[in-house]
Amino acid sequence: MVGTLSSFLALFLFLCGPLMAVPASQITRIATMTAARAKHTATLLYDGTVLIAGGVGNDGNVLASAEVYDPVGQKFAPTGSMNQARAGHSAVRLVNGTVLIIGGLGPAGALDSCEIYDPKARKFLPAAHLHSPRAAATATGLQDNRVLVVGGYGSDGVSMASAEIYDRNSTFSPAGVMSAPRSFHTATLLPHERVLITGGKQGNESLNSAEIYAAELNRFLPLPNMIVARDRHAAVSLLDGSVLILGGENGHNQQGIATTETLDAENKKFRESASMGKPRKDSANPVVFPSGDVLIVGGARTAEVYDPVTKAFSVASGTLERSRWFQSATLLSDGKVLILGGADDKGRATAQAWIYNF
Repeated sequence: MVGTLSSFLALFLFLCGPLMAVPASQITRIATMTAARAKHTATLLYDGTVLIAGGVGNDGNVLASAEVYDPVGQKFAPTGSMNQARAGHSAVRLVNGTVLIIGGLGPAGALDSCEIYDPKARKFLPAAHLHSPRAAATATGLQDNRVLVVGGYGSDGVSMASAEIYDRNSTFSPAGVMSAPRSFHTATLLPHERVLITGGKQGNESLNSAEIYAAELNRFLPLPNMIVARDRHAAVSLLDGSVLILGGENGHNQQGIATTETLDAENKKFRESASMGKPRKDSANPVVFPSGDVLIVGGARTAEVYDPVTKAFSVASGTLERSRWFQSATLLSDGKVLILGGADDKGRATAQAWIYNF
């Protein structure tokens, strides 16, 4: 009888797999965060855990709280609070393993304050202030451990053309001026310490302009215009060196657009690409897998995968139950993607979390 039961159990496990396994190529719910969040940041740490900081809660309040996700136990745990409540900020992991938290929107408006998260001490420490308060800016870690902070809007709500660099002395210094003020734009790291800046918003106008920051010159260089004006869009560098620019909104369609385009970095020219299956804006940063495929999450219940070989989009299995915006998507050390929070169409943030197992 014991042998029969053992054989049955072995057959069951063979057919069904481990009880806690995440299905391949599918979005699957996991444990919830300790707080509902949208407009937060999620940063992979060197030990494989993820720091989740700030954001807007389900009551609309800006959060100072932070937590850490452990992918081994699939659990979230509090890790102290930031010195300043903030949402729509930026977070960049530095070479020494600490995380620089930059600007964002506080209860009283755009912030110039920054802080450093020390994962060993599990606490936040004050850092140098920006020269200007910035929300809806971008922050890009360069190969030399400096951080480029570009644009955004200030305490007066007006978009800025200025940029700043966080340098090896842990201070901010001016980093040139763009050709146009912009917020809700994208910044994508390219080879040779260059950063592609695309689109964004200036007043009520969506921009189709683009430029490149050249670190060796500490200035911005002009590019041809994009095919489509867009802000609140996403951009990601592909393995072939091109940059894929996705969705967003413009003055004609504030519900989101599905169009995409690519920049060929060699000839500095934008080309029209296949459209996504769904219009998307305020989506999470696209995640590039080692295979070159790209996961796009947010702006809809479903996610999509871009295949760089066929240059086409397909729907990923599984859903987020409802459409969400301002969530995060982080590639983990094991190749899975952690998807966190976001707000629904009524602006209510969620504590729900998902894993996508490619």
